[in-house]
Amino acid sequence: MLMKLKSNLIILLIFNILLLFLAIYGFLGTFWVWQPGASPPQLVPLFGAQSYLQSLKNRGYNVTLVYGFLTYRVDIWANGVQSLDVVRFDWAQFSLVLLAVVDIWVLIGFLKSRNWKIWVKKS
Repeated sequence: MLMKLKSNLIILLIFNILLLFLAIYGFLGTFWVWQPGASPPQLVPLFGAQSYLQSLKNRGYNVTLVYGFLTYRVDIWANGVQSLDVVRFDWAQFSLVLLAVVDIWVLIGFLKSRNWKIWVKKS
């Protein structure tokens, strides 16, 4: 039984680390992929929220970042007029929400089981 608990803990730890890396990528990351339909074929970036904001600022735009639930939008201000950007899915928020839900679910399941009482007595 102790071996099963350790293996479940290792799996949960690996899952948590992967979700944290996904959150960091969704916030700060840039990933380059090949765009097959382009003529000529080229690499295009997939930006996280902050890296997309920074790429627009580097081009000289005045921009603002607006967050919603599991979404974000980068608005561009030009000549005193706000140009609304497309609403994008936010992988950082999704991975943090998923991380919280899974960890709370595992904690509630652990506390409902009788294993924690045995574990506390051994300590």
